[in-house]
Amino acid sequence: MKALFDLVERGGPVMIAIIVLSVVLYTRCFGLLVSLRQQARKLEQMPRSSADHKLQLRRHQSAVREEFLQNRLALGAMIAAAPLLGLLGTVCGMVTTFESLSVQTGQKSMEGLARGISEVLVATESGLAVALPALLLVYLAHREMHRIMQQLNQQEGAGLPALTHDR
Repeated sequence: MKALFDLVERGGPVMIAIIVLSVVLYTRCFGLLVSLRQQARKLEQMPRSSADHKLQLRRHQSAVREEFLQNRLALGAMIAAAPLLGLLGTVCGMVTTFESLSVQTGQKSMEGLARGISEVLVATESGLAVALPALLLVYLAHREMHRIMQQLNQQEGAGLPALTHDR
């Protein structure tokens, strides 16, 4: 917990928003991955000999696709917001730096300059550090959804045309 407070102190108040965003973002990313794995297990357990097998497959395909698309939109927005919050922290840090330089002279101005540059770098780094791994997780979720769709299409066979999904 002390590390979080140190991070907020070093990166400025924007770090609070970046930390909250990262918690929400990664909770949703991992939730989506877990949900897709559960859907894959459900598909494996689906009885293949029932009369309405194709209808069940279609419903399952639609549900998986819809869940992924809804989550992808929200996750994409959060991934885009993380570096923007880092940029906001950069701007705030630069404002602090220039205010420090304009008010103080000598050794005090150098301390203010160093503190402001540190805030700039920590905020920028944090925004990118939140966004980049989340982007990878969304890619993994997309691959898992695609794999499930392929399995559904294979099970469905040649009877009905396969539903497609966005890439």
